[in-house]
Amino acid sequence: MLDIGGGTGAFPVALCRRHPHLRATVLDLPRVAAMAREKMAGLGLSEVIEARDGDFLHDERLPDGHDVILLSMILHDWDQETGRKLLGKCFAALPPGGAVIICELLVLDDDERGPAPAALMGLNMLVETRSGHNYTYAEYRGRPTPDSGRSRSCRWTRRARMPHLSPASRTEFEKVPGA
Repeated sequence: MLDIGGGTGAFPVALCRRHPHLRATVLDLPRVAAMAREKMAGLGLSEVIEARDGDFLHDERLPDGHDVILLSMILHDWDQETGRKLLGKCFAALPPGGAVIICELLVLDDDERGPAPAALMGLNMLVETRSGHNYTYAEYRGRPTPDSGRSRSCRWTRRARMPHLSPASRTEFEKVPGA
């Protein structure tokens, strides 16, 4: 698994502890990747989770060799075009049958009225980012699948994993194997 912009690796740590066969890479800016390496060493997970220096916006390519790429709380920070480019890099780095998982905790309903925490996050994005936007499910579903020379189809699911958040608290976007 490749965790894009994964910070100090919270998702890979939890997943690798739960699934001992899993190996993960966290890709983040050099100063953040250094903190992730220190954390993995302290947890005894350096052999399982690698932290790589990189800039997913400016690097021409993402590291390959992973069958799953995780974008957790990433796409809402950027405009649609930047998100499309990043998804294109993700799909280009995947082998046939690979998957991109998008995890966004605060996704707006299609009418943009709620849930309330997602609407408030939308205001936050206007204040704190240059081009970030709290997207609706329709906006995520409407993104064209990046074309990197292979045909693919995508599937959306809504799954509530955190009872303290709204039922629309987690979204996954997958490349369907063989599509």
